Amino acid sequence: MTHNGVPRYLKASAIVGAAFALFLLLLNHDLGSYVGPLMPKKALLLLPKIQNAHTYTVPSPSASPSTPASFEEEGVARRFQEREEFKKEMCREMNTSGKILTNYFMYYNKEYKLLLCAPPKTGCSSLKRHLLRLVGFPENINVHSDQARRAIAVRQVLGDDLQEVLQSTFPSTRAMVARDPLDRIVSGYKDKFRNGDQVTGMWANYMTRYRMRRGFNTSNMTITFDQYLEMIANIMETYGRNSIDRHFRATSLLCSPCSVDYEYILHTDTLTQDLQYIVEQLNITDIDLGLRLNNRTRTSSYENYYRTIPDSLMRRIYALYKDDFLISNFTLPPFLRDAIQGDRE
Repeated sequence: MTHNGVPRYLKASAIVGAAFALFLLLLNHDLGSYVGPLMPKKALLLLPKIQNAHTYTVPSPSASPSTPASFEEEGVARRFQEREEFKKEMCREMNTSGKILTNYFMYYNKEYKLLLCAPPKTGCSSLKRHLLRLVGFPENINVHSDQARRAIAVRQVLGDDLQEVLQSTFPSTRAMVARDPLDRIVSGYKDKFRNGDQVTGMWANYMTRYRMRRGFNTSNMTITFDQYLEMIANIMETYGRNSIDRHFRATSLLCSPCSVDYEYILHTDTLTQDLQYIVEQLNITDIDLGLRLNNRTRTSSYENYYRTIPDSLMRRIYALYKDDFLISNFTLPPFLRDAIQGDRE
C-alpha cells in the first residue's frame, strides 16, 4: 500500500528514525552540562599513552591512613636509588675506582651495622652526636674529642673487620654525606676565616704560613673571599688535592665513593628527610632528627660570594672539585657554567 506515492513502511521508518534522533538530541542537551557531548566509545582508543609516568600503588583499605607520608617515603627511596646509580655510572666513566684513600672520616655503629662517612662541613657535628647517643655517650662530651672519636671511628670500632666492611664483604649499611662543593667552600670561609673578619689561633697560623711561602704581607690577619679561593687553589695545585686541610678537601677524596659501595648518599640540602628514611629502615631509636649543631654556617646564599670572582679562578676551583660535582650530580649554577665556558662578563 502507498500513500501519496510513498510506501507506508518507508514512511513509518522515517518517523521512527526522526523520533530516535530527537531523543538523542534531547538527551545530549540535558546531560551536556554534566558529562559533555556524547562520544563514541571507540574514540577512547585514540588517547595517547603516558610515557615514563611514576606509578604509585593505591593503599588497601587496611593500610595506614598516612598516605602522604608513604608517598614521601617512596620518593626518598627513589632519590637514593637514583643517586646510587648515577654515582656508579660516573665512577665507571671516570675510571676512578680502586684504592680507599682514607677512612678517617668514616664512623661505625655495631648495633645497627651502620657505616657513615661524614666529611667536615657536611653536618658532621650533628651526625657524630647522633652516633655518640647510640652508644650512650653523655651530651657534654665534645663530638670532636679523642674520647668521642674512639667510640665511633670506624678503625677503632671495627678493628680487624675494617677492610671487610669497606670492601662490602661484611653485611653492613653504608652511607655518605655530600654537600655542593661551592656551598661547602663558603661554609669553610665563614667558619674558619670568620667571613673576612680578624682571624686568630690555628687558622691565623695557617694563613700566615701560606702567605710567607708566597712572599705576601703577613701583617694583616683578615682574608677576602677571592684571596681565600686563591689560597685553596694554590695549595691543592702545588702540593696535590689531598694536601689541603680536611675542611676544604674534596668529599670524593675523603669518602672514596668510587671504592666503597655506598647504598645511601645523603645530601645536606635534603639531610633531615634522608636521615629519617635511613632511621626508619634500620629501626633506629633515640635519634633527634631536629638536632642541628653549627647552624651559623647556613645563614645566607652561597652564590653571592662568587659573583665577582674572576672566571680564571672559578675554572681552577671547578677543576679541583670536579669529581664532587660529577659523582654526586650537583647542578652547576649559571655563573659557574658561564665561567667554565668563558661567557661570563
